[in-house]
Amino acid sequence: MEAKEHWFLPGFLVLAMVIAQGTTSKYLSRPQCYKKTEKATTYTCEWTKSGPMQNATYELFYKRSNSAENKKSLGKNQQSYIFVNDDKVLEKVPVDLWVVAYIGNWSCQSHSTSVRLNESVKYEAPQNMSMSRSSSNLTLSWVNKEVKNHMPEDVVLEVKFRRLEKTSGIWNTTETQVKQAMVTLENLQNQYMYQLQVRQKSKHVKCPLWSDWTPILDVPTEIQNPTEVKWTVEDFNNGTRLLKLTWGTPPYPVSVGQVKYNLSLHIWPCQLKRKNHTNITTTEFSVYVTYSAVSGYIFSFNKVGKSSQTHILVPAKHLTYPRKSWPDDKLIPRNYTPRLKNSCLEWYKLTDGETQPAKVNISKIMNGTVEETLKSIRQKMDDYVRYFYLVHKQTDGKPQTTEMRLMYKKEGAASKAPENLTVNVITNSAKLHWKPIPVQDQQGFLTHYEVCYTRSQNDGAIEIKKCHNISASKTEYLIQNLTPKSVYNIYLAGATAAGSGPNISIHIFTKLQPKSINGWMIAGIIVLIAILITICLFIIIKRHKSKIFPPIPRPMVAESNNYRVSTQDMYEIKEEVHELQLHDKSSKDPNPEEAPLLEVCEDSNEKSLGDSSTPDGVSDPLTSNFRGQVLSLETADPSQREIDCEVTMLMYRNGLVFDMKADSTEDVGTPL
Repeated sequence: MEAKEHWFLPGFLVLAMVIAQGTTSKYLSRPQCYKKTEKATTYTCEWTKSGPMQNATYELFYKRSNSAENKKSLGKNQQSYIFVNDDKVLEKVPVDLWVVAYIGNWSCQSHSTSVRLNESVKYEAPQNMSMSRSSSNLTLSWVNKEVKNHMPEDVVLEVKFRRLEKTSGIWNTTETQVKQAMVTLENLQNQYMYQLQVRQKSKHVKCPLWSDWTPILDVPTEIQNPTEVKWTVEDFNNGTRLLKLTWGTPPYPVSVGQVKYNLSLHIWPCQLKRKNHTNITTTEFSVYVTYSAVSGYIFSFNKVGKSSQTHILVPAKHLTYPRKSWPDDKLIPRNYTPRLKNSCLEWYKLTDGETQPAKVNISKIMNGTVEETLKSIRQKMDDYVRYFYLVHKQTDGKPQTTEMRLMYKKEGAASKAPENLTVNVITNSAKLHWKPIPVQDQQGFLTHYEVCYTRSQNDGAIEIKKCHNISASKTEYLIQNLTPKSVYNIYLAGATAAGSGPNISIHIFTKLQPKSINGWMIAGIIVLIAILITICLFIIIKRHKSKIFPPIPRPMVAESNNYRVSTQDMYEIKEEVHELQLHDKSSKDPNPEEAPLLEVCEDSNEKSLGDSSTPDGVSDPLTSNFRGQVLSLETADPSQREIDCEVTMLMYRNGLVFDMKADSTEDVGTPL
């Protein structure tokens, strides 16, 4: 009875909560107890809470299954889990577990779960997932923290995946047993990106629990192409250069989840080790370097793999001068100081006379003096071989080259002659072309080329040899003032401080001097051309004179001084004939007073008409057909007669009769 009374009040409270807030299991789940590994000695019991149970206090109880014994508490806190130490009794028998939540004076109990604790194991989700894609396969690997706690690597694994472009699509799920922390998904499309999640469970216990799912992982495509690097160098002319490296951004399918770069550069010659710059997320990198060559490599990597390495080689600063020989009685370099940490001497043999070898010599003063160190370096050098040395130090944290030279331990004459000598022969000159002597065959610093030539005469005698020195940087030369139609022998050799080397020779034949054209002949040709041009212009102007200079039209009737005809305002004049007298020229009784006047007019008209031409289509009014018509004029004196004749002709030619006044005071009537 006491037990029943003891459970009455909590039962009533639970019933009240069920009525007020719904079913208890909705807010408080069953407890789940497990070990994280098979050999673990601590159990984890956890449950989920929601709604009004968020701020509750929880207590975990257990009792043997199918037993009437009283419940026992395993712990109490405000978290949603409780750690339980190993208990041999709990491991051997099945027990019932449940959780009670307390909120003020109220409490709520979850449903109970029956379990044998030693048979329940729940691994944690796979940690530190790494991926690798190759063709259509995706390999997953991970590291379990519980491996140190004797967690086996052979587990049951479940993977679900889908294409990234179809995030709302259905997951594809596969379950497999693995012997180690690695699994391979096959038959994936290499050009597509994917999303996946992984979980695992034990296969060594009777009631294993699935671990939690890993967070969703984005799977990019693999990097197919190496990183293309471009570099530029800015020279400050003080022994320091600024090296800038840039490269392109990878495409989207590759860069999902970010692409990083691993860069390794050898920028400080005094240290043989490269300096690594890992996890670079940008597409550019700048660093200060010396005048020495800079080497290194770069590769890009993402979640599923990395690209092939791209080698980087920035050559040393090109140098032609200064250059020196290293005699026995002089120690070089001059600026080499015995500071161990921030100074060193770099020297190496140029493989083809110009290219730096893969391995260079770095010398520091470890024991002894500077002179002893330089002496030992000189002993290692070969005669007639070109070397390059640089002195480096660090100034304010920046690498700097303080001295650099090309050098020979000992110089000799060139071992070969210039190559591919060709000659372009003209009448009295010859132009030479050749290829320079390779640096490795010069055996010293080439000071100049020597060109010599001799002429063979018809009697077999040879003139004295003439020689010219040409700059070592030139590969062509023009020999002038040669004798036309002659045979010459030309010799070419390279010279160093030790003397001239072997020469290359060639035979040439100069051409015959062409005859010059007489100056008078040239002048005559020019004059002849000028005459022909003048004649042609004359003919053209003659033929087209009328178009070039059109004729000026002449007036048909001259205008009298005493008569002005207005051409702008012409009025129609009506003729009124008051009196008309017609006389026949053949009449026997002409008026004696009018005859002289008619004769004068006729003579004058005949004379003027004889000098002038008649326009086409116009009849002369004083022709013979009209001479029978007489115009009688009363004239006072001979001078007046001339005026009257002129007026009469004008009046008659126009076919009109006007009353005109003479210059005299008397009015002269003109009857028609």
